[in-house]
Amino acid sequence: MRHTPHVHQRPRGSGAHRRPSRAARYTTRALILLTAIAIVALVVRADRTNPRDANAIAERELRINTLQPGEEVHRVVPVFKRPAISYFRATRGLLALTDRRLVYLGVEPRDILAAPDLPPTFEQREFALDTSVHVTSGRTLLGLAKAVVITTPKEQIRLGVPSASAASANLLVTAMASRRDRAVALAALRGGEMREIQKAREAAEATRRKAKYYTVRRGDALGGIATMWNTTTDQLLAWNHLTASRIRVGQSLLVRPAF
Repeated sequence: MRHTPHVHQRPRGSGAHRRPSRAARYTTRALILLTAIAIVALVVRADRTNPRDANAIAERELRINTLQPGEEVHRVVPVFKRPAISYFRATRGLLALTDRRLVYLGVEPRDILAAPDLPPTFEQREFALDTSVHVTSGRTLLGLAKAVVITTPKEQIRLGVPSASAASANLLVTAMASRRDRAVALAALRGGEMREIQKAREAAEATRRKAKYYTVRRGDALGGIATMWNTTTDQLLAWNHLTASRIRVGQSLLVRPAF
């Protein structure tokens, strides 16, 4: 008797190991390709909206419209900002240290749909050269780029620095640190001077409020002493518990009570 071998067949309708159809594969590939094309187009378009001469535009704006009469520039560093919502459209510009302030001047990227001949728009920030502003070195773009970090009591700003300008950025940070150290020392000195002045004022006020006494000299009369101290004879009699106007040489008289 012959035995027929049993063949296991895959149940129809089971999707556990079903391979995608040819149409689904083609559709997926097409979507991937279209997505890649869209991303490349967005990057290229966004890159074209960034002015190629942003640093030159920012420097011209700084010299012509930003600096005050007589203001001198000590350090200038090219910087950039890449907001998270528009990573590919960086705001490029300059960070300038003058003898009066620290100025950030960025050339904002043009709108993608705007006409190419529109005048540039600027983002301008300025920071005082005092103890409230702290400038340090840091990193940005997930740690990939060097940055200048500006910290104020209200906010913290990170400005990326091109690798070619890293040395200039270090010099600016060092200059700001030196200025801040001097400002801190000057503030401490002024604080000490103000405390000494306040102590002197308090001592003078305490002396002014103390009782005043006058020692009678030869030839003095009670009326003359009253006139000298801008009071009256009756007041002197009352303050010194006198019953008559007779006084003697060397006698101490209260001429103004404490108050």
